[in-house]
Amino acid sequence: MRKSNIFALGVLAVSAMAGMTSCNDDWTEEQYAHYISFKAPLDTDGNSVGVTTLYVPYTRYDENKNPRYGEEGLSSYQLPVIVSGSTNNDKNLTVHVAPSDTLPILNVERFSTREELWYKDMTSYANYPETLDIPSGKDIALLDIRFDFRNLDLSDRYVLPITVVDNNGAYGYLRNPRKNYATAMLRVLPYTTYSGQYQATNVKFYIVSGGVVDNEPGAMGTVDTYTVDENTVFFYAGTFDEQSLLRKNFKVYAQFIPYEEGGTRGTVKMWCDNPEMNFVQNKLATFTILEQDDEVQTYIMRRTVIVNDIDYMFDDYMSAPGTSITYSVQGNMAMERKLNTQMPEEDQIIF
Repeated sequence: MRKSNIFALGVLAVSAMAGMTSCNDDWTEEQYAHYISFKAPLDTDGNSVGVTTLYVPYTRYDENKNPRYGEEGLSSYQLPVIVSGSTNNDKNLTVHVAPSDTLPILNVERFSTREELWYKDMTSYANYPETLDIPSGKDIALLDIRFDFRNLDLSDRYVLPITVVDNNGAYGYLRNPRKNYATAMLRVLPYTTYSGQYQATNVKFYIVSGGVVDNEPGAMGTVDTYTVDENTVFFYAGTFDEQSLLRKNFKVYAQFIPYEEGGTRGTVKMWCDNPEMNFVQNKLATFTILEQDDEVQTYIMRRTVIVNDIDYMFDDYMSAPGTSITYSVQGNMAMERKLNTQMPEEDQIIF
């Protein structure tokens, strides 16, 4: 009896060792299929759920601060393309990419018939190669996307849809079966020093009746500004914002004019191209840019853009049919960016 127990224990020990050896051998072989994907995680909150928001400089500059591609408004972004799997890629791959046709589906699923909120296709403002080489031993390559932001009206919400094409495996690879991995829906927002989200709790709006300004103001929360060119942004008057179906009728432009070239102080000229708004800037606003190193984290630089003396009036002639309400908007607002000087700035820009 005792000998049989010893024999049984020996058999179990040998079996366990064999099992451990086979487990270790498994890790030398591929556990998951090699699929081609984009690194473009979808936004999960805010106004851009279902797309990937990217902040790209309005102009790419070289080390001498000259426009890299010859003119202002020309920029680029490098989109990571990934070979997934539990082992390294062991093939020379030529990945094919093309515009995706899924944007109309996304618009209907997100916004139904509210066409004023639909995303527009940005393909005509972008350019990228049709193929990308990923050499053996490499799992990531970068797709160079060039942008022409000139004449891009950001009151329309643009998305660049790109997809991986595998031709049913004929190209020597397979696209990731998860649709949001093999297709990138890039909501590209060009930015400058002056564009972004300003804290505007010190900006008040008043109803004007018979030329008399009401004594009980309403408070603003934030003001989002969007790039027009290197020194000009636009925002929506009063409390209108990106989610408003009427937003295009209430665009206000703001041009930042430094007192001297490259200066950090100057004036802000505002105007509107919709005569029905009866927009009036009562006096020039001023701006100041402050840059200061963080006292504790010395690699962090705080850049603050302050706009003082905001004072304009406009008519809201659309919110209440048949009625026009005049508003006076006054106050100061500021935007702070905490920039890590050890990493690219566009990876840190959040509106």
